[in-house]
Amino acid sequence: MTRYTLFFIAFLAYTNSFAQSFQPMKDSKDFQQKLHAIAAKTTTLQSDFVQIKHLDVLSEDIESNGKLFYKASNKLRWEYTTPLEYLIILKDGKVSIKDEGKVSSYDLSGNKTFQKINEMMIGSIQGDLLINEADYTYEFKENSANYLVVMYPKQKKVKEFMKSINIYFSKKDYSVEQVKMLEQSGDYTLMKFKNKKTNASISDKTFSIN
Repeated sequence: MTRYTLFFIAFLAYTNSFAQSFQPMKDSKDFQQKLHAIAAKTTTLQSDFVQIKHLDVLSEDIESNGKLFYKASNKLRWEYTTPLEYLIILKDGKVSIKDEGKVSSYDLSGNKTFQKINEMMIGSIQGDLLINEADYTYEFKENSANYLVVMYPKQKKVKEFMKSINIYFSKKDYSVEQVKMLEQSGDYTLMKFKNKKTNASISDKTFSIN
């Protein structure tokens, strides 16, 4: 498995609302219906993000910052700005990666792994990920401030290293606030989204790798 594949899979200090205990969701079908209705009306999304990577072998977590841009249909710019610059563009069935000035491109149609990664990333934004019962089993939970969907992978190769994907939604607007990807080793990647804007104008040039 390439380091780019591992990077994508690794892609997705709690606040008080996230530290609250979660109970089983009262009406998961209603939650999914509302989530999909909102996703269907979302044409663009932009957000700042903080990524926290926890490795048991390190004394301190690794923190990165960046910006996310999404535009229907299936255009995604995932840009790390600090401490290192790293850029991923998903569009037109291809993924392009810019690392230290070097650009690499892959055709999604010929790579099932990248297809799954693309579906996961776009699905997290659109809410469509929640109906992928072929690849995941789900737990639906909630507390006073958030909905929580816990996804457990079914595929053997994924289960070997990935324990679960936890997606936290705001009860105010059903937007994704955090994504935590927990590995079997106990290491995890936590993505926290802030300064979110929906349906604002985004130029197609934003999704250029250059």
